[in-house]
Amino acid sequence: MAFLSGCGGSGTTSKEQESVEGGNVEETGEETGGEEVDEEGSDSGGEITSFKEAPMLAEQVEKGELPPVEERLPEEPLIYVEGTEVPVEDLPKLEIGKYGGTLRIVNPGSPGGGEWWAISREPLLNQPGFGTPGEKPVGNVLKDFEMSEDGKVFTFYMRKGMKWSDGQPVTTEDVRFAYEDVLLNKELTPAFPTWLANRDGTPCELEIVDEYTFRIKFKEPYALFPYTLSLHWQTWDSGPLLQPSHYMKKFHIKYTPLEELKPLLEENGLGENEWYRLYTLYTWSGGALEPTRVGCPTLAPYVLVDMPSAQVAILKRNPYYWKVDAAGNQLPYIDEIRADSVTTVDMLPMKIMGGEVDLARQAVSITEISLYKENEAKGGYRVIPLKFHCPIPITFNYSNPDEGWREIVWDQRFRQALNLAINRDEIIDAVYHGFASPSRISPSEYDPEKANQLLDEMGLDKRDSEGWRLRPDGKRMEIIIETSAPATDFIPMIELLVEYWKNIGIYTTMQQVESALLSSRVQANETQVIVSSWMDLPVAQGNPYMLEWVFLSDRYKVSEGFYRWYTRGAGAEGAIEPPESLRAVFDLYREMRASTNLEEIGTHMEKWEKAMHDSLFLIVPVEDVMIPLIVNQKIKNVPESGFQIMANFAGEVLFFDE
Repeated sequence: MAFLSGCGGSGTTSKEQESVEGGNVEETGEETGGEEVDEEGSDSGGEITSFKEAPMLAEQVEKGELPPVEERLPEEPLIYVEGTEVPVEDLPKLEIGKYGGTLRIVNPGSPGGGEWWAISREPLLNQPGFGTPGEKPVGNVLKDFEMSEDGKVFTFYMRKGMKWSDGQPVTTEDVRFAYEDVLLNKELTPAFPTWLANRDGTPCELEIVDEYTFRIKFKEPYALFPYTLSLHWQTWDSGPLLQPSHYMKKFHIKYTPLEELKPLLEENGLGENEWYRLYTLYTWSGGALEPTRVGCPTLAPYVLVDMPSAQVAILKRNPYYWKVDAAGNQLPYIDEIRADSVTTVDMLPMKIMGGEVDLARQAVSITEISLYKENEAKGGYRVIPLKFHCPIPITFNYSNPDEGWREIVWDQRFRQALNLAINRDEIIDAVYHGFASPSRISPSEYDPEKANQLLDEMGLDKRDSEGWRLRPDGKRMEIIIETSAPATDFIPMIELLVEYWKNIGIYTTMQQVESALLSSRVQANETQVIVSSWMDLPVAQGNPYMLEWVFLSDRYKVSEGFYRWYTRGAGAEGAIEPPESLRAVFDLYREMRASTNLEEIGTHMEKWEKAMHDSLFLIVPVEDVMIPLIVNQKIKNVPESGFQIMANFAGEVLFFDE
């Protein structure tokens, strides 16, 4: 199993290899002509001597609608070079791009979806790709950080002069507001995030040092914290630690009287005391595209400017984006993103093959790769087989109110039997055309006979007149697998699971459910088995930094009752404490986050992976899935190896080469 090892980083400052020293800008008065960008903006020592911008922004500067680019950038903008977002080995030599063009993305269900969500990724700290074991994070939104020797106190340094997309400064007031007025407000945040809390559940402590420096303090060591800030989606801008306070105060009852909020409450169909829901509607909140978020300030490369319908979103370049290329050209290169949606995932291939999509990643699968390859020339795109970072897990609802079900699913023998009945070789051949491997996080043995024996041993040995197993309470042993089918490989894999479990006497069916309805059913504890999401498994990526996000705080994966127990405490309403056989995955993570150095993290990670493997908390049928990246053949700076999602992470440096 994969695990971490490396050197501790206590008391040291992260390497800021990509920043520019303030005060070194030389105003030349030159402007970028046409769509070309300047390739001569840095001297032989790599120092930026002038900054350039997109023609559409230069026109606004000339009209007096925007300040000059030097005034829009922070004193120390981040210089995007090889390895900034995408590992060097996965990207051909980074080209200085060209300005212009519209990037068309299409997603099932809602516009943007996973494509935009990853393009908008701007964590407070950063690690190229998914991080390299043993390496500390570097600056991103935040310029730098320091960790105390005991791993309890973290000092963060912001980029002086950084601005939100509306031109307002980014300062520690945005941090104070996010902490005091959002995180500590019970209406906006009923449960304080566990990844920001002390082990006893109390909030971390915030200290504002000055306009651009702040500290986060914990009661115990938390060496995992900087890594969490580099990969946890909730640490992106407008997350729990940084919000555009000047804008969001307009929707906060502490700063805007209820009387002034009433028209907006009525417009959005909310009661007069539901200001907290209004606030949520208008905050950027992880980048979800909604009409109420048009114009919401962001630090992402693109700003939502219009949603002409519920199926279409238009995003334009952020004029205050704080990254430049190695020649001093302000990013991003592409002017605009048009995000469309299709009703169901099976409609996406026609859009792609018809040449209507410039970048497709999350909702495509290897199942259609031959079809996509046959239509490359016609559709004007390239098909690049890359690794998918998220295998599909089979997850169980351990807190379903049906006591008979709970007694069965809590029995490890039941989960072992379901796992033994899965023919992984057949899934790999039939669904993934050989481009996958048996899972490592779950045992991969295929033995239906042994599965039947385990079910008999645990009391599921009686059958009805049709041959289906009966539960101890006399009811037929049934499993309903629910899915929203977010990609095209879900349905064929689930169809095989249905047959595998029927073959061991369990009456199994599949239901395809719209994603919002499925989410509601999960929170209402109405599900049994779900195969409807992906999981960034540490075993696949070599680090534990996303466990809090992708596993421990995900109702889909841990079930509602365990989720409430973990995030809100044993006494919370609806909280269910996991049995000892399942609790280890929570306890071992808590021990891991309390590490003071990377050696400790690695030791705990190895134990956690073993606990997941042995307990079968969830079942992962296959891993190492290859998946096609579909990209317009004119787009450059596209990753050619590694993980497919890196194409989205490199969104600000993609460009059209006509």
